[in-house]
Amino acid sequence: MDTFDRPIYRPDAIESGSLFISLVCVSLMSLLFGRKTAGTKFSTINYARGLVVSLYLVSWLFSLMAAMLVQTNNFNLLSCQLSIFTCIVLYASSKVIIYLFLAERVYVVTAVGVTRWNSKLYKFNLLLVTPYAAIFVLAIIYRVARINELGECEIGLLRPAAVPFIVYDILISSWLTAVFVHALMSSTSMLQGPTKNKLRDVARRTLLGSLIALILSCANISTLVYFQGQERGLMCLATCTLDVTLNAIAIHWVTSRGGSKNSKSNNRGSSSNNCDRHSRIGQQFGMQGMDKQVSPIESHISVSIESYVEEYHQLHYGPKTTTSPHYYTPHPEQ
Repeated sequence: MDTFDRPIYRPDAIESGSLFISLVCVSLMSLLFGRKTAGTKFSTINYARGLVVSLYLVSWLFSLMAAMLVQTNNFNLLSCQLSIFTCIVLYASSKVIIYLFLAERVYVVTAVGVTRWNSKLYKFNLLLVTPYAAIFVLAIIYRVARINELGECEIGLLRPAAVPFIVYDILISSWLTAVFVHALMSSTSMLQGPTKNKLRDVARRTLLGSLIALILSCANISTLVYFQGQERGLMCLATCTLDVTLNAIAIHWVTSRGGSKNSKSNNRGSSSNNCDRHSRIGQQFGMQGMDKQVSPIESHISVSIESYVEEYHQLHYGPKTTTSPHYYTPHPEQ
């Protein structure tokens, strides 16, 4: 047959839609990454903000890989195998980062004056993340990647891997979110004072963001249970891409400043007010360098939390000194 007589390959609607979703998600993650890191030196990024930035990078890489794989998914066993491994490795990585993110938020509002490794709750929360390694192994063992009689790639997870995934995700996400919200909303919490309303707003945003992430993950994994490894690879890549991207958007919204009417109306003067607060604390305790202006970049945790925690430290523990090795103040960008 002459080369010009060969039929032209025409992608179907699912392939075109999956590619469109991947390209849109790549663009969105690039935008969020730029907003979060604008004006920031990468050498100064701490652990807390590093988690958020890592989530953006993993989500961006997932979307990029999906955009390439959906174009070669049909009649290609290698592309089919790479699709399921991409879903397992990068999707699992994004979930671990989210768990560590929630554990970090719990640490900031509960371990007042205690370092991470001296906090029993923080170490317990890290211990809860370790079973995810077993789920990752189950996903590798019970993965499905094959080409059906129509030449379409089918990928997925069998129930021995998918069901533990859903149960574990629900349990750990619910636990970490509940502990964080309780620490901010409880009337017996150490974080009490005039900024309590702002902290409640942060708690509501975190609760809503966690619920969104949990619902998306459960819906995505439930489809794997339903199809029993017979879901078309294009559909699986599209849903997983949407899942990781929407999770990243939810985390971005949770870690953004504002959210209340008062904070929005006073957004223009928020940086100067925060600077004045730190200056007053520094003058009260004779500390130098406390008048440094807070970066306008949205931080890992809303400024209302760490500024209040720092003020609480100053009022109850006194100024930080070299003779107090157990005293620890979270970095303003944590």
